[in-house]
Amino acid sequence: MKKYILMFCCMFTLVSFAQNITSKSENANVAQYDLLKKVNQYYPDISLSEKVVNFYINDKIIDTKQEFSIQDTKFKSYKLGIDSDNKKVLFDFVTDDNAKIYGDVTVFKGNYIRTTFNEKLGQFEVMINGESVLLKKF
Repeated sequence: MKKYILMFCCMFTLVSFAQNITSKSENANVAQYDLLKKVNQYYPDISLSEKVVNFYINDKIIDTKQEFSIQDTKFKSYKLGIDSDNKKVLFDFVTDDNAKIYGDVTVFKGNYIRTTFNEKLGQFEVMINGESVLLKKF
């Protein structure tokens, strides 16, 4: 009997926490576009596009991906995401020569801090407002 009660409780608990996630392709809102514009100013390899895909739960943005065409670029793969608080841009690139580059740009006290990992070169780099402050090879 205890097994049935436990199973019954688990079923209702899981159903109550289920959420409906929807996505919409739309123009970036003002805060998203301002973040992308400023990040692109310091780091031009991060694209600037007005088109994004926003993911919603109950009309609240929980994640954003940028739409970007890689046709006629140096990239095989290009993924860009924006945190829901519009303070961080996540990126993941694969170049034509199979270099995987990934990291993020975070806004901290008005500065745009970029951490980059380059798997092909085996290096880690930290930049602040477009200026390199640390380059480490592994």
